[in-house]
Amino acid sequence: MLKVKVMKPIFRPEVPAKFVLYPYSIFHIKLFYKRLGRKDRELDYFAYVDLYRFGVERGDDFIELEEWVVKDNVIMEENCHYDEAKEKAIESAFMWGNMMVISWWTPRIEVVREAKAYKVFWIFEENGEEYVMDSLTGEKFKLKDLT
Repeated sequence: MLKVKVMKPIFRPEVPAKFVLYPYSIFHIKLFYKRLGRKDRELDYFAYVDLYRFGVERGDDFIELEEWVVKDNVIMEENCHYDEAKEKAIESAFMWGNMMVISWWTPRIEVVREAKAYKVFWIFEENGEEYVMDSLTGEKFKLKDLT
């Protein structure tokens, strides 16, 4: 049994369900821009790095986390390491920030908070079909369509 942090589920199926935990690294990054003749700017960026497919999504805030004790067979393997995820998050923040602010200088970048967490995907049966439900969006998909 392992103690892990999970993104607090918003949606749950109405029937009993199993689950799979999908790996993410979450970063709160601050960008500090110096500007000529204008007020300096400070931006917050929240990066959710998918550790399986190695993509980055921008969030609105640092999601609430819970600690769960789970069996290790419900946790998906990661395909990238912490340093790669951090680098990808900083690169994404830098590109986004440069679209938001005009500055002659490269911003100072600071990682304020970070966490490794898992997104919960529920697996359940309904009307004789097996489904997978995203715990954050509530979207459900037939399992046979995903495999």
